[in-house]
Amino acid sequence: MNGSGGSHVSTRDVPAGIRVLVVDDHQMFAESLVRLLSDEDELNVVGVAHSIEAAIRAIESVRPDVVLLDYRLPDGDAPDCLRRISTLEHRPAVLVMTGLGDDATLLQAHQAGCAGVITKDRSAQELASAVVTLGRGQPLLADSRLGRLAGRRPRWAFEDAMLTAREREVLVLLAAGRTTAQMAAALNLRVNTVRNHVQRILKKTGTATRLEAVAVGIRDGIIPPPC
Repeated sequence: MNGSGGSHVSTRDVPAGIRVLVVDDHQMFAESLVRLLSDEDELNVVGVAHSIEAAIRAIESVRPDVVLLDYRLPDGDAPDCLRRISTLEHRPAVLVMTGLGDDATLLQAHQAGCAGVITKDRSAQELASAVVTLGRGQPLLADSRLGRLAGRRPRWAFEDAMLTAREREVLVLLAAGRTTAQMAAALNLRVNTVRNHVQRILKKTGTATRLEAVAVGIRDGIIPPPC
């Protein structure tokens, strides 16, 4: 781990293209990311930061289009950094990288305002493609498991009745990060009844996890993004 907390920001002119800031506290990994992204014709890495404080300074200095942000940093985590970025005049799209693939971690990053999350077991090409997608101003799903979710056409836009009113209530609570027990208490239902509702939501949306169902619901406007 690099303990300096500093950043390197390019001060030379860079070619036109998608401007990317890499934020990762592991020096060798950050350098690997720079080499990977620099191989993409559309991408120009304009800086590297190793902490949240350095990332904020770099964003204000070089004004990147996309920030590639590691989930864990010496002075906080991705949600902490995202909250800081939300107060800036320049707010780039943020793609969070994490080695933690659990739904809770991914949903926390999504709720904090990132444009996408990608786990570190994805391929280099998937990572580069996600950065390019965000740099072009195109949407990326909350959980960037690109092989399953990217490019899926909206299924609910013309069929709101696919979900019952109760199922939509459950989906809203899922988006708020509620557990099964908490949803049961909020809706005055049995835990098993809530589980049945969740299973029907997954089946109707063609998704495999709760997070994917939430991502589809938000994307297609069936439920609002969580606050």
